[in-house]
Amino acid sequence: MLDFVHQSPHQLVEFITAVAAREDGVSAVQAAAELASEEFDAEIGAVVVENRLGAAVGFGAGAPPAEALCAIRPGLGVVELDGLGRCHVAAASWKDTTPGRLIVGRLDRAFSPEERNLLLGMARGLGLTLRTIQALETERALRAAHQRQAEELAERQRLLEVLLDIQRSISHRAPLHEILDAITAGAATLLGVERVSLVLDDALDPGRPIIARSARPTAGAPPSGDALVASVHVNGEPAGALVAAPPAGRGFDTADVDLLSAFAEHASLALTDAQTVQAMQEAFHDPLTGLPNRALFVERLEDALEAVADGAEVAVLFVDLDRFKAVNDSIGHAAGDELLRAVGGRIVNCLRTADTAARFGGDEFAVLLEGPKSVASAEGVADRIIAAMRRPFSISGKTVLIGASIGVAYGDGSARDADQLLRNADLAMYRAKHDGRGRRVAFRPAMLTAVLERVELETALQTALAKGELRLGYQPLVELEGGRPVAVEALLRWTHPTLGEVAPSTFVPIAEDVGAIVDIGRWALNEACAQAAAIRAGRPWLRMTVNVSAHQVRDPDFPRDVEVALRRHGLPGSALTLELTERLLVDEHGDALAQLLRLRDLGVGIALDDFGTGYSGLRYLQQFPVDVLKIDRSFVALLGEDPADAGDDAVIRTIIELGRVMGMRTVAEGIETPAQAHRLRALGCRMGQGFLFAAPMSGERLAWWLAHREPAGRAA
Repeated sequence: MLDFVHQSPHQLVEFITAVAAREDGVSAVQAAAELASEEFDAEIGAVVVENRLGAAVGFGAGAPPAEALCAIRPGLGVVELDGLGRCHVAAASWKDTTPGRLIVGRLDRAFSPEERNLLLGMARGLGLTLRTIQALETERALRAAHQRQAEELAERQRLLEVLLDIQRSISHRAPLHEILDAITAGAATLLGVERVSLVLDDALDPGRPIIARSARPTAGAPPSGDALVASVHVNGEPAGALVAAPPAGRGFDTADVDLLSAFAEHASLALTDAQTVQAMQEAFHDPLTGLPNRALFVERLEDALEAVADGAEVAVLFVDLDRFKAVNDSIGHAAGDELLRAVGGRIVNCLRTADTAARFGGDEFAVLLEGPKSVASAEGVADRIIAAMRRPFSISGKTVLIGASIGVAYGDGSARDADQLLRNADLAMYRAKHDGRGRRVAFRPAMLTAVLERVELETALQTALAKGELRLGYQPLVELEGGRPVAVEALLRWTHPTLGEVAPSTFVPIAEDVGAIVDIGRWALNEACAQAAAIRAGRPWLRMTVNVSAHQVRDPDFPRDVEVALRRHGLPGSALTLELTERLLVDEHGDALAQLLRLRDLGVGIALDDFGTGYSGLRYLQQFPVDVLKIDRSFVALLGEDPADAGDDAVIRTIIELGRVMGMRTVAEGIETPAQAHRLRALGCRMGQGFLFAAPMSGERLAWWLAHREPAGRAA
C-alpha cells in the first residue's frame, strides 16, 4: 500500500476525495463503483458490502448478476458473467466493521499487478470512508433522538406549567372567566390549533349555550376533519364540553386526546369549585339585569359574523339612554338600578327569541339581531325600543321619563370583527345623540372618517402652539353712528400644515376636550394684550376683546393669568373685555360667579357672546357682572330693509331694551349690509361688527386700518 501511495498518490487522493464528498454510505458506494470503472477504463464496476451487492455499473438497464459478483474473491482472474461473457476481473477487499470488496472488470485485457495495487488502495480508502460516514450517521441519529427527547420534555414542561398556572388561579379564586380563558388558550396553544371552545349549558338561557373560546379561525374555508371533544362535568354531572377545531392538514392522535382531556378536567375543577351557576352568571351575565354582559355578547356576535360569509344576516344596535344621569342623581342609585332593570325588560320585550340583548355597563345596552330579515328589521326594532323608552316608568312610586338614542350597524363586510362592528354602532349612536337624541341613526363610513380626522386634529393640536401654527386675527367693533372704532376682538386662527385653515368652531371644542385650551388661551390673552398696548397709543378708549373658554374660567389661576398679562403690557383692566358664552353662566354657575367677581375687581369688562340663543335668563344676568350683550349674528341676518317687518326685529329689540334697563351695552355681530346697520341704529343698538366695516386682519394690517380710518360719518 505504501509503495503504491508513493507511486500513484494522485489517482488515489482524487478517488478518496470524491467518495468522501458523498453524504451517506449508499451514495458513496455508488460513486466508488463508477469512479473505479472510469479509472481503469473497465466495462463494469461493483462494490460488495458484507457479501451483498451494494452497487454495480456497466450492466445497462438489466439487473446486474449479483450472485456472480458477490462470488468474486480478492485478486486477479477471469469469470463468466451473464450478458457479458468471459471477463477479466480484479478485486480488492477491505476489512472493517463493514467489510467489503471493490471489483472492476474488462473484456479485452487482463489487469496488471500495478493496477491491482491501485485498486487495493481505493478499496481501503472506501472502507475508511464508509466507516466515517457510518459514524456520522450514528451521531446524527443520536442527536435527532436527543432532540426529539428534548422537545418532548419541553412540551411536557410547557403543559405542566400551563396546568400549574391554571391550578393556582383556581386555588386563588381568580375570576371564572379568566380561568376559562386560560384553559381554552392553553389547550389551543399546546394542540397547535386555531380554536378551542368551551361550550357550557346556560341555566338562564337553555337554548343558547355559553361559549368561551381562545382564538378565531383565519379567514377562508373552515378546517376539514372531525373536532376533538372532551366532556366537562360539574359535581360529576355533565355541564358541557371542551371542543378543539381540527387542525388543517392533519388529524388528532392519542396524545392530543389525553392533552385535551387534561384541560377538560381542569375546566371541570374550576366550574365545580366556583359553584358553577352563580359563577357563570357573574362571568357572562350582568349582575343587575341578568342580561348577557359584554363578554358573552361579543362571543355570540363573533359566532354570528362567522356565518355572514354563507349569507346569514347580522345587525347590532347600540343603545344609550337619554337623561339617565340626571334621573339617577335625582331619584337615587337604588331607584336607578331598578330603572335599569326595567329598561332591560322593555328591550327584551321588543326582540325575537333568537335575538340577544346585553348590558355593557352604566346606561349602555346592545342588541344582536341574527337570522333571516335581521338587517331589514333592524331599524324597526330600534324604533320599537325608542318608543318603549319614551313611555313613563314607575320607579319607587315615582313617574320617571327617559329616552334612548340608538346606533345601528350591519355585518355587511365593512367590519372585520365584533369589535369593529360594535365600534360602528357606537359611532352611529353618538351621531344620534348629536342630531338631537331620541332617534336612531345607521352607521355610514363617513362617520369613521370623521372620527379619524378628529383624532388627527387632536394629535396635531397638541403641538400646534409650540410649532407656531396658531395666530390671532383682529376685527374692529365700531360705533354704528359715525363708524368710530371702539374695540377690537381677537379671534383665534389655526393653519394646519396639510389641512390649511381649520375653523375655530372645529378646533376649539377639540382643544377643550384634549386639555390644550388653557395653555392656548393663556397664549392668546398675552398676544392680544401686547397688540392692545400697541394700538391704544392715542386711543385710550379702545378696548381689546378676548374670547374665553369655560375651561379657562374653571382654572383657579385664570384671574392671576389675566392680572399678569395686563401688568406685563402696561394695560389698565378697563382696556380688556373677556367674552364668555351664555352656557357658562348656567353650567358653571357657582364657580364662574366667584371667578368673574375677581376679574371685575381688576376692572376687566365681561361680555356675553351670541346672546339670545336660549341658554341664560334674567336671574343669571342679575347675578353676574356682565357689561356687554352681543346680539347673535343669526338674528342680525334676518333684518330686512323695511321697518314694517317688525317680526324680524322682535328679538333684537328685546335684547337692546334688556341691555338698556340693566345698564349693559349691546353689540350686534355679523353686520354685512348698510341696511342691517341702518336698521340696528333705528332699533337703538349703538355698536356693531362685521364684514361691512372690516374683516378679521393681522396685527400689522389692524394698525394700518386704524391709522387710515375714514372720517366719522362715512363708515356706515
